[in-house]
Amino acid sequence: MKTTFFLPLFLTALVVAAPPIRPRHTEPYAMHTGLRDGAASGETIAFRDTIRAADAPWLRIHIGDYDLGAASYVIFSSLQDGGMQRLDSRSLPQWYNSTAIFNGDAVDIELHVAPGDAGVFVEVAALTVGEWPDDDGGVATICDSGDDRVLSSDSRVGRLYIGGCTAWLVSNGAVLSAGHCVDFDPDETNNSCGPLLPDGVLDLNGVVEFNIPASQLNGNTNAANPNDQYPINLASVTWNFDGCGQGLGKDFAVFSVNPNSTTGLTAHDAQGFLRMTAEKPAVDATVRVTGCGSDSGTRNFALQTDTGTYEGEQSSVANFWHTHRVDTTGGSSGSPILWEANGVAIGIHTNAGCTNTGGANSGTSFEHNPLESALEQFPGFGAVYVDRGMPALAAEDGTVFRPFNTVPEAIAIVPNGGIISMVEGTYPAAEGNTFLIGEDGRAMWLRAPVGDVIIGD
Repeated sequence: MKTTFFLPLFLTALVVAAPPIRPRHTEPYAMHTGLRDGAASGETIAFRDTIRAADAPWLRIHIGDYDLGAASYVIFSSLQDGGMQRLDSRSLPQWYNSTAIFNGDAVDIELHVAPGDAGVFVEVAALTVGEWPDDDGGVATICDSGDDRVLSSDSRVGRLYIGGCTAWLVSNGAVLSAGHCVDFDPDETNNSCGPLLPDGVLDLNGVVEFNIPASQLNGNTNAANPNDQYPINLASVTWNFDGCGQGLGKDFAVFSVNPNSTTGLTAHDAQGFLRMTAEKPAVDATVRVTGCGSDSGTRNFALQTDTGTYEGEQSSVANFWHTHRVDTTGGSSGSPILWEANGVAIGIHTNAGCTNTGGANSGTSFEHNPLESALEQFPGFGAVYVDRGMPALAAEDGTVFRPFNTVPEAIAIVPNGGIISMVEGTYPAAEGNTFLIGEDGRAMWLRAPVGDVIIGD
């Protein structure tokens, strides 16, 4: 962890762009499937109906009481585009008794009852109903004469929905975004900071979605396919945001998402992940920001990417931030700042400041100690990291930013009861990956949070 402090090279009047929250409201909705018993053999569709909210651009359905037995389940399907989600007694709690986001104003519901299950039912209690937006999505911070962003298909970077920021997947199983995207400043506008400060209470809810579709011609966003949506684990969120205008280099959020209920996959297994480093490029090197900023028409809050120059890392007391001249707009907050030469992330984009005549945008550096600690401790006690695919940017020390490339190196230093977190890949015996565990009495966990790991030949 970095503990030395440096005087700031410069301070600029950068402002946080307020998260462009999707306008919506919650309304009660009464629907009950009735108690249903399974047949002697063969699954049956015991109930079918349509849930409607006239003229809504999107819906999310909230379940009240339910009993889905041992093997029964419920399917929800959008009438607009056919997007479908399957939920059962295991996945419903992981989704906080709510569904994915569905496009359109009508969703079919089907109750599938398995043989041997009795008294199966689902009660629909409420809807979150999308409203048509009427704002421009926030501050545009374009660094040169024109907006150079282009559409991106990077599946590792997603969008907070119902919120309006960017989030992304990293190599230890975490999801990163900006702190002001999860704890809102109550009186911030796109042009100024009000006197009130965030209350320290989590405002984050909904899902993180990936493989984001184009928006409608009028700029209204379309939700991703339910197979690419993952519910935010609200108990996992670690964040900091002191408020608009309260200083740079300390705005971050680290959290996890629960599996997709239909595919059964985690977001990292299905979408991939980005690696992180606490090292930094040389000044004037090329960096990239990929995020879901506002725009016009079908590109509004879709995933776009741009490159620009790295302006340097600045610090004030214990806070560290990177500055860059890459085009961003409202909704880009939370995006990864990527070192273009190797594709590794160096920080989280958070603040506006670029103009066509100067200035710079900025984001929290991984050298900010609370962010570094949140990432190091994300898997649990005593985490030591192994990643054969990490570029050789600094001497290995087993941290998430400087992981070992062989498993025995991690075993040598992991504390009793600690965790060895291994990034997906093959770790050949010929490269030294042969070992015995437990000879010295230490217990340890070997975990692969972001894909399959093969050790040995």
